[in-house]
Amino acid sequence: MTRRYCIIGAGYTGLAVAKAYTDLGLDYDHIEATGSIGGNWSHGVYDSTYLISAKDVTGYPDYPMPDHYPDFPSAAQMRDYLRAFAAEFGLTRRIEFNTLVTDVAPLDDSGLAGWRVEFADGVVRQYAGVVVANGHYWDINVPSYPGEFTGKQIHSKNYKRPADLAGSRVLVVGAGNSGCDLAVEAATVFGTSEISLRRGYWFVPKYVLGVPSSRFDVGSVPVPKLVQEAVFRLIVAVGMGSYHSFGLAKPEHRIFDQDLVVNQQLPYFLKHGRITVRPEIARFDGPTVHFTDGSSGEYDTIVWATGFKTTFPFLREGLLDWEKGQPRLISHTFAPGLANLWFAGLVAPRSGAGMLLMNSSRLLAEAALLQQRVRTPIGDLYTLVSKPSAEILAGGPELRWEVVRGRLMVRAMARLSVLWSMLSRRRGNTIDSDVPDAQWDPSSTLNHTLLRPIFAAARRIA
Repeated sequence: MTRRYCIIGAGYTGLAVAKAYTDLGLDYDHIEATGSIGGNWSHGVYDSTYLISAKDVTGYPDYPMPDHYPDFPSAAQMRDYLRAFAAEFGLTRRIEFNTLVTDVAPLDDSGLAGWRVEFADGVVRQYAGVVVANGHYWDINVPSYPGEFTGKQIHSKNYKRPADLAGSRVLVVGAGNSGCDLAVEAATVFGTSEISLRRGYWFVPKYVLGVPSSRFDVGSVPVPKLVQEAVFRLIVAVGMGSYHSFGLAKPEHRIFDQDLVVNQQLPYFLKHGRITVRPEIARFDGPTVHFTDGSSGEYDTIVWATGFKTTFPFLREGLLDWEKGQPRLISHTFAPGLANLWFAGLVAPRSGAGMLLMNSSRLLAEAALLQQRVRTPIGDLYTLVSKPSAEILAGGPELRWEVVRGRLMVRAMARLSVLWSMLSRRRGNTIDSDVPDAQWDPSSTLNHTLLRPIFAAARRIA
């Protein structure tokens, strides 16, 4: 089988993977279900969307965002940037648009023999490996409550502009970044709006002393999580002060246990009486919404800013282990027990992800090259320093160092595999003579003195 790979998704993440594969000379097919580049930035955001992370930490390091862009570019500017990036490096011509993947399955139990990919038109192709970069902000999550609401309901992913709202009485459910933006937009257009919160949120201002707050999550050295938490709690204290003065409940969870909300406008509108906070919904009764504190209100539209479910409808059932709605992966990337199947971008960093995406994509490309010479799934070797986890929230410093650690390990094992192949040929040992290159099985030599310092160093970096 030709060593060609399949990259699923041509969004922010998929483009970084394609660039990394191109740089290392790996052959690939780039598959995109829609007709445009950009993923969620192309079809999943509202017209008034602006980045919540500054341009210098959001852009790819190989291709910085234009100088004339503001600190926080708009969705339209982000789309233009991604298209320009793809054109600059010749990625656009490799993308197969309007092509839907319907089934992905390994050719053997481990995926070492390659992968079978089927498309909606019935075409089947075989690949050496598959990169899943289809994103996790597309399968909408809408909670269920007793009763029936007779007004209009729309999820934040499907909302584009105020004309999508029916009437001036708007209730936004959820106070994530989208929920806050849409509550403010409705209040701007109609004078007032209401927002339903079932818990407290940590609100981080976009600027701290004139500096975009996303830059505080960037570090060239690993920073202990307690120190990071202390820094961001200080940022919130300076930006918010007393939660109760805004009519908000103080969060009961630690600051990094849930997504941070980067928004300064919601507190402003609360102080001006333009937005009213409601508790969680209890039930519906026609146009009336009853809340858990006994209050109620009538609304024309409910906007569900309630997030997304992580799903991969094209992956065969049983390939992944799931926990609380998320797959258990090694370092957000490798599926335990499977070779040549990688997940890109399945993580929610607290700050801009440009540098992270590019370097993690290079790790994927280097791992693909190494897997050609190694009998053991790379992810299984990685478990020696990083155990499988379903957690997708992470900070910039730890993610960056996790990628550095991974690339060091992969490069060291690649050199050892070459050395093993040379020694095998020298001894006349024809290992797996039916394949072009003698393959190394590190699982049988993990206690070898050559491997011990590699994993010991990786643990220290961790």
